[in-house]
Amino acid sequence: MELISKSNSINHLIIGASRGIGRALVDISIEAGNQVYALSRSAPENEREGCKWITADATQPDTYMDSLPEKINALTFCPGKVILGPIKRLKAEQMLQAYQTSVLDAFTVIQSLLPRLEGSIALLSSVAARTGLPNHCAISAAKSALEGFAIALAADLAPKVRVNVVAPTLTPTEMGTAMVGGEKMLPMIEQRHPLKRIPAVTEIASTLAFLHSAAATSITGQVLKVDGGLSQLRLNS
Repeated sequence: MELISKSNSINHLIIGASRGIGRALVDISIEAGNQVYALSRSAPENEREGCKWITADATQPDTYMDSLPEKINALTFCPGKVILGPIKRLKAEQMLQAYQTSVLDAFTVIQSLLPRLEGSIALLSSVAARTGLPNHCAISAAKSALEGFAIALAADLAPKVRVNVVAPTLTPTEMGTAMVGGEKMLPMIEQRHPLKRIPAVTEIASTLAFLHSAAATSITGQVLKVDGGLSQLRLNS
């Protein structure tokens, strides 16, 4: 899925690009002919030609601002710490950490980049933001806040910049698979979804790419759920 035709290449900044969904999006954006700037705390195992890799802490914009172009046409923010556990074991510090990495870090990055931003912003949420799931109090609270922030931000930045959110179910990234106890658990988790499958990493990355594309120029302030029907559908046994 192309962000834009190769004759109209854009500058695409992807934060949290070294692994998982962010890394898959790097490949999709490069293949679309875009100039990709990938930022992460650690360098990826395999750098991709056609991408400018920046190793930095996203919450410290002064350390990487000079490495970015004057105009950023697409910004994708992927980070967010997944903290799971029942309410009786959660600590206030963990709740704050989940909020920090999902909401405050996104706020810091976007505010610092405002003079350069045009086009679109895409943020990564979770099905847990609007679906009650056991052990998900921290991530549910953080991602619900992120979605609220994104919708208000879309109003603030219209009409210059569009802002949208992708909310996936469990995605089989390295972190996602480890979180549920390994690949052996995935078939059982898939059966809980109406479509009896969970989305591939590239499906989530392609949805993010779509939101930056010319085909999405009338879409802003939206949360796209890529969750196999988990959040909305209840099927007969």
